[in-house]
Amino acid sequence: MNGTRDKPPQAGAGSLLMLLLKGALIGMSDSVPGVSGGTIAVLTGTYARLITAISAFDLQALRLLSQREFSAAWRHVDASFLSPLAGGMLCGLLLSANTVLFALEHYPVLLGAFFMGLVLGALFLLRAEYALATPAGMVLFGVGAVVVGGLAWLEPVSGEASNGRLFLAGAVAISAMLLPGLSGAFLLLLMGVYEPMLAALVAFDLAPLVSFAAGCAVGILAFSRALAWLLSHFRAQAYSLIGGLLLGSLLVIWPWRFSTSPTPVWPTDYAAAGLEAQLGAAVLCGLFGLALVVGLQQFFESQKTAAKQQN
Repeated sequence: MNGTRDKPPQAGAGSLLMLLLKGALIGMSDSVPGVSGGTIAVLTGTYARLITAISAFDLQALRLLSQREFSAAWRHVDASFLSPLAGGMLCGLLLSANTVLFALEHYPVLLGAFFMGLVLGALFLLRAEYALATPAGMVLFGVGAVVVGGLAWLEPVSGEASNGRLFLAGAVAISAMLLPGLSGAFLLLLMGVYEPMLAALVAFDLAPLVSFAAGCAVGILAFSRALAWLLSHFRAQAYSLIGGLLLGSLLVIWPWRFSTSPTPVWPTDYAAAGLEAQLGAAVLCGLFGLALVVGLQQFFESQKTAAKQQN
């Protein structure tokens, strides 16, 4: 990524609002364990451009800033796209942080079923991107499914969330958030820092937030460049891996599991234990999530078509 980018087309108020909405959806999904903001970025058509924009925070950007070429630096990092998207993500994250703990505590089965519907919709909509006709594509798809699916059997870490642990958690989680199907929030849960970070965000407790943000900065700058290179040179193989990650995440999101164990169980096991499986309502929530993904994809595609016709 040498040199500055060509100047992007000027965004109107409608385009800015659309980016804010897409960012809010990404931010809200990133706070839910098991759900990937990268998945929502793919569905909203912002994924590849987002990865490219993040990876553009490099030495070239620093050089332009040091030479006070601010307009060129702005174009280089695609800030006209990244700024409203990031603003929407922050708004979505703040909104979700105040509601997600309540939903997880009182409606975990319905929430999990809803997000399973979202992931199934993503798997369906991305089917043309997978290279499953090739051995490499099939292997990558399987590896992605096994790696993420295996996370469903891991026990969360316990203990105090120190600054060093928060830094490491930030670096790992933000890298995961860039990958569709791999939930950064779920990894935070496994590392034992999910609830402390949500509480710090709601209370605006600066000390843990700064440690976590520093880890995020290191992780996102390092991992985004590798991911941008893979998407540029091995797009079909990368999306095959992404498809596997999405498939494996279904086990992570699976809503029926006992509080004493992370292992997924069947709804019938809930009934045997005297718990309400809420199977009918869960199916409806899953179908709603699936329909929402398809509807959002069609909506964003229609907006893209309309924008092209205006240019």
